Amino acid sequence: MIVTRHPWQDRFSEPGVAALRAGLGQDAQSVFDRLRTELLAVKGMTERVAWYGLCWCWCLEYRQRGEADPVGIIIPSPTDLQFAMPLEQAFVSSLPYRRLKRGIREGLDLGRAPFDTRWAVWSVGQAPSIDDLSDLLARRLSHRPEPAASTPARSPRAARAS
Repeated sequence: MIVTRHPWQDRFSEPGVAALRAGLGQDAQSVFDRLRTELLAVKGMTERVAWYGLCWCWCLEYRQRGEADPVGIIIPSPTDLQFAMPLEQAFVSSLPYRRLKRGIREGLDLGRAPFDTRWAVWSVGQAPSIDDLSDLLARRLSHRPEPAASTPARSPRAARAS
């Protein structure tokens, strides 16, 4: 008996975008297309297929040119289309958390303590959630962390006095 794997799961054979899309249901395919369009509309954004381990398998990874870390990934699981975004704690803390929609807050909760990950993950099976994710992505891309507070230098006289 020959066992065939979905292209999304076969780590030894890199699938193309079309093969990843083909494994999704019809509704998920339209959401997948819309999410890709939103991400690729961001200036300087690049897309590539990348292996993210046995849990997320083959994903579409999005990076800003020149950045070391990805901006986000589309996880084209045939049973649950997802979007994940790595978030720094400083960014999450800067968000108006209570004013965010529940679906966005739930995804952000996965990237906060007590969980040991910085990835926020959302199921994006419904198109309206893409608007909320696009807003969050725009906030994330425009967020500039505040520089660390420097300790004021002590004068040599103050150092001798202590």
